[in-house]
Amino acid sequence: MSVHLNPEQAVVVGEAIRTGLIETPDDVVNVGVETIRQRLGTTPATPLPSSTADAVPVQRAKNLVELFADSPFKGANLEFERDKDTGRDIEL
Repeated sequence: MSVHLNPEQAVVVGEAIRTGLIETPDDVVNVGVETIRQRLGTTPATPLPSSTADAVPVQRAKNLVELFADSPFKGANLEFERDKDTGRDIEL
């Protein structure tokens, strides 16, 4: 089977390989199929080979504390305070 990527997709795949997210361009299809399976809530008809299954480990946060503690924005000093302004005055 041949898959044709547009230039933007090719850049993303190349970056995924350079960062170690995937090992080969063929892994893109495996990751895509696995993502679709997860969204559908189905399991594979046949077990994936260990090299493919280990190519993209999925780690999910157990709770919100872990999600924010492991956030890529950790240390960015973002402020998430609500604006205390009550809005404009209106006459009733």
